[in-house]
Amino acid sequence: MPSLAEIWRALRGAWRLLFLDTRGLADFDGTRSGGLRSFWAIAAVLPLNIAIIAIDALGPSSDVLPPHDAAFQVIGSIVAWLLLLGFIYGLVSWYGRPERYWLFVATYNWTQIPLAVAVLAIVALVFAAGGLVDLNDLESASGGTALVAGSALLVAAALRFAVYAYEWYVAWVSLDAGVALPIIVVLLDIVLGLGLDKIANAMA
Repeated sequence: MPSLAEIWRALRGAWRLLFLDTRGLADFDGTRSGGLRSFWAIAAVLPLNIAIIAIDALGPSSDVLPPHDAAFQVIGSIVAWLLLLGFIYGLVSWYGRPERYWLFVATYNWTQIPLAVAVLAIVALVFAAGGLVDLNDLESASGGTALVAGSALLVAAALRFAVYAYEWYVAWVSLDAGVALPIIVVLLDIVLGLGLDKIANAMA
């Protein structure tokens, strides 16, 4: 189990990377043991994911967002997380950068905490917009509430883009393997998330 000092350093490193400060990498333990300890980040992300799923399923936004089975979503998100790291292990080995893998694991895992906070903000913004206007019929919305709702949706879209950009940057600096591999990391994350949604919809 990581110490509070290690957790604090990792979160500080995640904050530095958010501002494109590569010195943040030094705050992560890139050893095998450090990478394995970083999986404790799942415990911090889990309540955030539960909050995301709860907001997703409540209120006006539930008419727009697909229905989810909460337990499946929680477990599935963890499985998708582990699958992505498994895929990346194979790719990193193929790229000839296996010595960077555990640094990537530690960096990726700990940065999932601020990323989950950002996703929670995205879902909350969509939820708020859905409480103001009918998200199925945005064209007919008008007035001040429509402006506020539209602004919330624009901020949510910008945050979504920022999430993927940050994830790419984290992979880029931690793997130090060029541009293509970090793009694959982001695409795998998107594909696994979409696959999870489709399975959840099929089970609903």
